[in-house]
Amino acid sequence: MQIVLILIALVVLVLFVILIGRTQGTGKKALLILALVVLVLFIAFRFLFPMQAAPAPSGEKSVQTDTVYYRHASAYPEMHTGNNEREIPVHVWYPEGAKEQEHPLLLFSHGAFGVGFSNETLFLELASRGYIVFSLDHPHHSFKSTLSDGETVYADRTFIQSVMANPGDKDLATNWDDLRSWSLIRMEDLSFVLDKLLDAEADNRYEGCIDTERIVVSGHSLGGSAALGMGRLKPADINAVVVLEAPFAQDITGIAGDEYVFTEEAYPLPLLHVYSDALYGKWGDIATYAMNERLYESDDPKYVTEHIAGVGHMGLTDMSLLSPILTNWVNGGLNTRKAPETLLELNGTVLAFLEIYNP
Repeated sequence: MQIVLILIALVVLVLFVILIGRTQGTGKKALLILALVVLVLFIAFRFLFPMQAAPAPSGEKSVQTDTVYYRHASAYPEMHTGNNEREIPVHVWYPEGAKEQEHPLLLFSHGAFGVGFSNETLFLELASRGYIVFSLDHPHHSFKSTLSDGETVYADRTFIQSVMANPGDKDLATNWDDLRSWSLIRMEDLSFVLDKLLDAEADNRYEGCIDTERIVVSGHSLGGSAALGMGRLKPADINAVVVLEAPFAQDITGIAGDEYVFTEEAYPLPLLHVYSDALYGKWGDIATYAMNERLYESDDPKYVTEHIAGVGHMGLTDMSLLSPILTNWVNGGLNTRKAPETLLELNGTVLAFLEIYNP
Protein backbone atom coordinates (compact mmCIF):
# COMPACT_ATOMS: atom_id res chain seq x y z
CA MET A 1 0.00 0.00 0.00
CA GLN A 2 2.78 2.47 0.91
CA ILE A 3 4.71 1.76 -2.30
CA VAL A 4 1.57 2.32 -4.38
CA LEU A 5 0.95 5.68 -2.70
CA ILE A 6 4.53 6.78 -3.31
CA LEU A 7 4.32 5.84 -7.01
CA ILE A 8 1.03 7.68 -7.38
CA ALA A 9 2.53 10.77 -5.73
CA LEU A 10 5.51 10.70 -8.11
CA VAL A 11 3.30 10.33 -11.17
CA VAL A 12 1.05 13.15 -10.02
CA LEU A 13 4.07 15.33 -9.35
CA VAL A 14 5.46 14.78 -12.85
CA LEU A 15 2.08 15.49 -14.46
CA PHE A 16 1.67 18.69 -12.49
CA VAL A 17 5.14 19.90 -13.42
CA ILE A 18 4.28 19.33 -17.07
CA LEU A 19 0.92 21.11 -16.72
CA ILE A 20 2.40 24.07 -14.88
CA GLY A 21 5.06 24.45 -17.54
CA ARG A 22 2.40 24.60 -20.26
CA THR A 23 0.00 26.85 -18.37
CA GLN A 24 -0.18 30.54 -19.25
CA GLY A 25 -0.96 33.08 -16.54
CA THR A 26 0.15 33.33 -12.92
CA GLY A 27 -3.38 32.72 -11.57
CA LYS A 28 -3.71 29.30 -13.17
CA LYS A 29 -0.20 28.34 -12.14
CA ALA A 30 -0.91 29.36 -8.54
CA LEU A 31 -4.07 27.25 -8.48
CA LEU A 32 -2.24 24.26 -9.90
CA ILE A 33 0.57 24.64 -7.36
CA LEU A 34 -1.96 24.90 -4.52
CA ALA A 35 -3.78 21.78 -5.78
CA LEU A 36 -0.44 19.94 -5.97
CA VAL A 37 0.45 20.87 -2.40
CA VAL A 38 -2.95 19.74 -1.11
CA LEU A 39 -2.75 16.46 -3.01
CA VAL A 40 0.79 15.71 -1.83
CA LEU A 41 -0.19 16.47 1.78
CA PHE A 42 -3.20 14.16 1.46
CA ILE A 43 -1.06 11.34 0.07
CA ALA A 44 1.54 11.89 2.78
CA PHE A 45 -1.18 11.72 5.44
CA ARG A 46 -2.54 8.48 3.98
CA PHE A 47 1.00 7.14 3.89
CA LEU A 48 1.63 7.92 7.56
CA PHE A 49 -1.89 7.07 8.76
CA PRO A 50 -3.34 4.27 6.59
CA MET A 51 -5.99 3.53 9.27
CA GLN A 52 -5.84 -0.27 9.12
CA ALA A 53 -9.03 -2.06 10.10
CA ALA A 54 -8.97 -3.67 13.53
CA PRO A 55 -9.58 -7.42 13.78
CA ALA A 56 -13.27 -8.10 14.26
CA PRO A 57 -14.30 -9.40 17.71
CA SER A 58 -14.77 -13.17 17.69
CA GLY A 59 -17.36 -13.40 20.47
CA GLU A 60 -21.07 -13.90 19.94
CA LYS A 61 -22.27 -10.73 21.68
CA SER A 62 -22.77 -7.33 20.04
CA VAL A 63 -20.72 -4.62 21.72
CA GLN A 64 -21.88 -1.18 22.83
CA THR A 65 -19.75 1.72 24.06
CA ASP A 66 -20.26 4.63 26.41
CA THR A 67 -18.36 7.05 28.64
CA VAL A 68 -19.03 7.68 32.33
CA TYR A 69 -17.38 10.08 34.76
CA TYR A 70 -16.14 9.86 38.34
CA ARG A 71 -15.05 12.80 40.51
CA HIS A 72 -13.02 12.81 43.68
CA ALA A 73 -10.84 15.06 45.83
CA SER A 74 -7.39 13.95 44.69
CA ALA A 75 -4.39 13.96 47.00
CA TYR A 76 -2.52 15.57 44.09
CA PRO A 77 -3.84 19.14 43.64
CA GLU A 78 -1.76 19.62 40.49
CA MET A 79 -3.84 16.83 38.95
CA HIS A 80 -7.21 18.49 39.64
CA THR A 81 -9.42 19.24 36.64
CA GLY A 82 -11.56 21.93 38.27
CA ASN A 83 -13.53 22.86 41.41
CA ASN A 84 -10.75 21.44 43.61
CA GLU A 85 -11.46 17.92 42.41
CA ARG A 86 -10.32 15.47 39.78
CA GLU A 87 -12.72 14.13 37.17
CA ILE A 88 -11.89 10.79 35.58
CA PRO A 89 -13.48 9.94 32.22
CA VAL A 90 -14.02 6.19 31.95
CA HIS A 91 -14.68 4.62 28.55
CA VAL A 92 -16.98 1.60 28.69
CA TRP A 93 -17.29 -1.39 26.38
CA TYR A 94 -20.12 -3.78 27.27
CA PRO A 95 -22.15 -6.59 25.71
CA GLU A 96 -25.54 -5.56 24.45
CA GLY A 97 -28.24 -6.62 26.88
CA ALA A 98 -25.88 -6.75 29.87
CA LYS A 99 -27.54 -8.40 32.87
CA GLU A 100 -27.38 -7.59 36.56
CA GLN A 101 -24.33 -8.91 38.49
CA GLU A 102 -23.35 -11.24 35.67
CA HIS A 103 -20.36 -9.82 33.81
CA PRO A 104 -16.64 -9.93 34.69
CA LEU A 105 -14.84 -6.59 34.59
CA LEU A 106 -11.50 -5.50 33.12
CA LEU A 107 -10.29 -2.20 34.63
CA PHE A 108 -7.58 -0.70 32.41
CA SER A 109 -4.94 2.05 32.67
CA HIS A 110 -3.17 3.30 29.53
CA GLY A 111 0.50 4.19 29.15
CA ALA A 112 2.17 7.61 29.42
CA PHE A 113 0.62 10.08 26.96
CA GLY A 114 -1.86 7.36 25.97
CA VAL A 115 -5.65 7.48 25.86
CA GLY A 116 -8.46 5.30 27.14
CA PHE A 117 -8.93 3.83 23.65
CA SER A 118 -5.32 2.65 23.42
CA ASN A 119 -6.24 -1.06 23.35
CA GLU A 120 -9.74 -0.98 21.94
CA THR A 121 -9.18 -4.13 19.86
CA LEU A 122 -8.70 -6.08 23.09
CA PHE A 123 -11.63 -4.32 24.78
CA LEU A 124 -13.99 -5.16 21.90
CA GLU A 125 -12.90 -8.78 21.98
CA LEU A 126 -13.50 -9.09 25.71
CA ALA A 127 -16.87 -7.33 25.55
CA SER A 128 -17.99 -9.61 22.72
CA ARG A 129 -17.37 -12.49 25.13
CA GLY A 130 -19.33 -11.03 28.02
CA TYR A 131 -16.86 -8.74 29.76
CA ILE A 132 -17.51 -5.16 30.75
CA VAL A 133 -14.40 -3.04 30.20
CA PHE A 134 -13.70 0.20 32.06
CA SER A 135 -10.71 2.00 30.54
CA LEU A 136 -9.68 5.19 32.30
CA ASP A 137 -8.41 8.41 30.86
CA HIS A 138 -5.97 9.90 33.36
CA PRO A 139 -6.29 13.69 32.95
CA HIS A 140 -2.90 15.45 32.67
CA HIS A 141 -1.28 12.04 31.97
CA SER A 142 -3.46 11.22 28.94
CA PHE A 143 -2.58 12.77 25.60
CA LYS A 144 -6.14 14.13 25.58
CA SER A 145 -9.06 13.81 28.00
CA THR A 146 -12.53 15.19 27.38
CA LEU A 147 -14.40 15.98 30.58
CA SER A 148 -18.15 15.76 31.14
CA ASP A 149 -18.63 19.48 30.37
CA GLY A 150 -16.79 19.14 27.06
CA GLU A 151 -13.55 20.72 28.29
CA THR A 152 -10.38 19.19 26.84
CA VAL A 153 -7.41 18.45 29.11
CA TYR A 154 -4.10 17.66 27.44
CA ALA A 155 -1.02 16.02 28.90
CA ASP A 156 0.62 18.22 31.52
CA ARG A 157 3.80 19.90 30.33
CA THR A 158 5.67 19.13 33.55
CA PHE A 159 4.70 15.46 33.28
CA ILE A 160 5.83 15.31 29.64
CA GLN A 161 9.15 16.93 30.50
CA SER A 162 9.75 14.59 33.43
CA VAL A 163 9.05 11.51 31.30
CA MET A 164 11.30 12.71 28.49
CA ALA A 165 14.09 13.61 30.94
CA ASN A 166 13.85 10.45 33.06
CA PRO A 167 17.42 9.09 33.41
CA GLY A 168 16.55 5.41 33.84
CA ASP A 169 19.40 3.31 35.25
CA LYS A 170 21.82 6.27 35.03
CA ASP A 171 20.22 7.75 38.17
CA LEU A 172 18.39 5.11 40.18
CA ALA A 173 17.10 7.51 42.84
CA THR A 174 15.51 9.92 40.35
CA ASN A 175 14.13 7.07 38.26
CA TRP A 176 12.59 5.44 41.33
CA ASP A 177 11.04 8.70 42.51
CA ASP A 178 9.56 9.36 39.05
CA LEU A 179 8.12 5.88 38.58
CA ARG A 180 6.65 5.79 42.07
CA SER A 181 5.02 9.23 41.84
CA TRP A 182 3.63 8.68 38.34
CA SER A 183 2.12 5.30 39.20
CA LEU A 184 0.70 6.52 42.53
CA ILE A 185 -1.45 9.05 40.69
CA ARG A 186 -2.71 6.27 38.41
CA MET A 187 -3.35 4.00 41.38
CA GLU A 188 -5.37 6.70 43.10
CA ASP A 189 -7.64 6.90 40.02
CA LEU A 190 -7.96 3.13 39.74
CA SER A 191 -8.54 2.67 43.45
CA PHE A 192 -11.26 5.33 43.57
CA VAL A 193 -13.11 3.88 40.58
CA LEU A 194 -12.80 0.35 41.99
CA ASP A 195 -14.18 1.49 45.35
CA LYS A 196 -17.13 3.13 43.59
CA LEU A 197 -17.81 -0.09 41.70
CA LEU A 198 -17.86 -2.07 44.92
CA ASP A 199 -19.92 0.24 47.12
CA ALA A 200 -23.68 -0.04 47.56
CA GLU A 201 -24.54 3.03 45.50
CA ALA A 202 -24.89 2.72 41.72
CA ASP A 203 -23.21 5.67 39.98
CA ASN A 204 -24.17 4.42 36.52
CA ARG A 205 -26.13 1.58 34.98
CA TYR A 206 -23.05 -0.56 34.30
CA GLU A 207 -21.95 -0.97 37.90
CA GLY A 208 -24.94 -3.17 38.72
CA CYS A 209 -24.07 -5.54 35.87
CA ILE A 210 -20.59 -6.37 37.18
CA ASP A 211 -19.79 -9.63 38.90
CA THR A 212 -17.64 -8.24 41.71
CA GLU A 213 -16.02 -11.64 42.26
CA ARG A 214 -14.43 -11.52 38.78
CA ILE A 215 -12.53 -8.24 38.53
CA VAL A 216 -9.28 -7.97 36.57
CA VAL A 217 -6.97 -4.94 36.65
CA SER A 218 -4.82 -4.31 33.62
CA GLY A 219 -2.58 -1.73 31.99
CA HIS A 220 0.14 -0.95 29.48
CA SER A 221 3.57 0.45 30.40
CA LEU A 222 3.08 3.11 33.12
CA GLY A 223 -0.53 1.95 33.41
CA GLY A 224 0.79 -1.58 33.84
CA SER A 225 2.93 -0.45 36.78
CA ALA A 226 -0.20 1.04 38.34
CA ALA A 227 -2.08 -2.23 37.76
CA LEU A 228 0.73 -4.17 39.44
CA GLY A 229 0.55 -1.78 42.37
CA MET A 230 -3.20 -2.29 42.61
CA GLY A 231 -2.61 -6.03 42.96
CA ARG A 232 -0.59 -5.27 46.09
CA LEU A 233 -2.96 -2.59 47.37
CA LYS A 234 -6.31 -4.36 46.97
CA PRO A 235 -5.73 -8.10 46.48
CA ALA A 236 -9.03 -8.98 48.17
CA ASP A 237 -10.99 -7.01 45.56
CA ILE A 238 -9.13 -8.21 42.45
CA ASN A 239 -9.12 -11.66 40.93
CA ALA A 240 -6.17 -11.33 38.52
CA VAL A 241 -3.81 -8.82 36.89
CA VAL A 242 -2.93 -8.49 33.18
CA VAL A 243 0.06 -6.30 32.31
CA LEU A 244 1.48 -5.28 28.97
CA GLU A 245 5.21 -4.71 29.55
CA ALA A 246 5.74 -2.72 32.75
CA PRO A 247 8.06 -2.69 35.80
CA PHE A 248 7.03 -3.35 39.40
CA ALA A 249 7.51 0.30 40.41
CA GLN A 250 5.70 -0.06 43.74
CA ASP A 251 7.70 -3.15 44.72
CA ILE A 252 10.98 -1.23 44.98
CA THR A 253 11.97 -0.73 48.62
CA GLY A 254 15.44 0.77 48.30
CA ILE A 255 18.73 1.02 46.42
CA ALA A 256 21.87 -1.04 46.96
CA GLY A 257 24.79 0.07 44.81
CA ASP A 258 23.70 -0.06 41.18
CA GLU A 259 20.61 -2.19 41.85
CA TYR A 260 17.16 -1.74 43.28
CA VAL A 261 16.03 -3.68 46.33
CA PHE A 262 12.59 -5.25 45.86
CA THR A 263 10.13 -6.56 48.41
CA GLU A 264 10.50 -10.23 49.32
CA GLU A 265 6.73 -10.66 49.64
CA ALA A 266 5.25 -12.93 46.99
CA TYR A 267 2.99 -11.27 44.49
CA PRO A 268 -0.51 -12.10 45.79
CA LEU A 269 -2.52 -12.58 42.58
CA PRO A 270 -2.45 -14.51 39.31
CA LEU A 271 -0.50 -12.39 36.85
CA LEU A 272 -0.17 -12.42 33.07
CA HIS A 273 2.78 -10.33 31.88
CA VAL A 274 3.03 -9.84 28.11
CA TYR A 275 6.32 -8.66 26.63
CA SER A 276 7.43 -7.42 23.22
CA ASP A 277 10.88 -7.77 21.67
CA ALA A 278 11.80 -4.49 23.38
CA LEU A 279 12.17 -6.12 26.80
CA TYR A 280 11.62 -9.87 26.65
CA GLY A 281 14.68 -11.66 28.02
CA LYS A 282 16.46 -8.36 28.74
CA TRP A 283 15.42 -8.06 32.39
CA GLY A 284 18.92 -8.63 33.70
CA ASP A 285 20.16 -5.54 31.84
CA ILE A 286 17.62 -3.14 33.40
CA ALA A 287 17.61 -2.49 37.14
CA THR A 288 13.90 -1.60 37.17
CA TYR A 289 12.97 -5.04 35.79
CA ALA A 290 14.72 -7.25 38.36
CA MET A 291 11.35 -8.15 39.92
CA ASN A 292 10.03 -9.09 36.49
CA GLU A 293 12.93 -11.51 36.11
CA ARG A 294 12.18 -13.01 39.52
CA LEU A 295 8.59 -13.82 38.58
CA TYR A 296 9.66 -15.12 35.17
CA GLU A 297 11.96 -17.60 36.90
CA SER A 298 9.34 -18.59 39.48
CA ASP A 299 7.81 -22.06 39.28
CA ASP A 300 4.47 -20.78 40.59
CA PRO A 301 1.97 -21.45 37.75
CA LYS A 302 -0.12 -18.37 38.53
CA TYR A 303 2.71 -16.16 37.21
CA VAL A 304 2.42 -16.38 33.44
CA THR A 305 4.92 -14.74 31.09
CA GLU A 306 4.18 -14.49 27.36
CA HIS A 307 6.27 -13.06 24.55
CA ILE A 308 4.79 -11.59 21.38
CA ALA A 309 7.61 -11.63 18.86
CA GLY A 310 8.10 -9.28 15.93
CA VAL A 311 6.79 -6.20 17.70
CA GLY A 312 8.03 -3.39 19.96
CA HIS A 313 6.63 -1.75 23.08
CA MET A 314 3.99 0.45 21.42
CA GLY A 315 3.07 -2.42 19.11
CA LEU A 316 1.19 -3.90 22.08
CA THR A 317 -1.40 -1.12 21.60
CA ASP A 318 -3.73 -0.11 18.77
CA MET A 319 -1.37 2.71 17.78
CA SER A 320 0.04 0.32 15.19
CA LEU A 321 -3.35 0.25 13.44
CA LEU A 322 -3.46 4.03 13.20
CA SER A 323 0.09 4.46 11.93
CA PRO A 324 2.36 1.43 11.42
CA ILE A 325 5.18 3.70 10.22
CA LEU A 326 5.19 6.03 13.22
CA THR A 327 4.72 3.14 15.64
CA ASN A 328 7.66 1.29 14.12
CA TRP A 329 9.76 4.45 14.32
CA VAL A 330 8.91 4.89 18.01
CA ASN A 331 9.69 1.20 18.53
CA GLY A 332 13.13 1.52 16.95
CA GLY A 333 12.26 -0.65 13.96
CA LEU A 334 11.18 -3.70 15.98
CA ASN A 335 7.81 -4.15 14.27
CA THR A 336 8.22 -6.80 11.60
CA ARG A 337 4.63 -8.03 11.32
CA LYS A 338 1.27 -6.51 10.49
CA ALA A 339 -0.65 -4.92 13.33
CA PRO A 340 -3.87 -6.98 13.02
CA GLU A 341 -1.86 -10.20 13.31
CA THR A 342 -0.10 -8.95 16.45
CA LEU A 343 -3.31 -7.77 18.08
CA LEU A 344 -5.05 -11.07 17.37
CA GLU A 345 -2.21 -12.90 19.13
CA LEU A 346 -2.46 -10.50 22.06
CA ASN A 347 -6.22 -11.10 22.30
CA GLY A 348 -5.73 -14.86 22.29
CA THR A 349 -3.01 -14.67 24.94
CA VAL A 350 -5.19 -12.61 27.29
CA LEU A 351 -8.28 -14.79 26.71
CA ALA A 352 -6.35 -17.99 27.44
CA PHE A 353 -5.13 -16.58 30.76
CA LEU A 354 -8.56 -15.28 31.80
CA GLU A 355 -10.24 -18.59 31.03
CA ILE A 356 -8.07 -20.13 33.75
CA TYR A 357 -7.75 -17.36 36.32
CA ASN A 358 -10.97 -15.37 35.88
CA PRO A 359 -13.46 -17.97 34.63
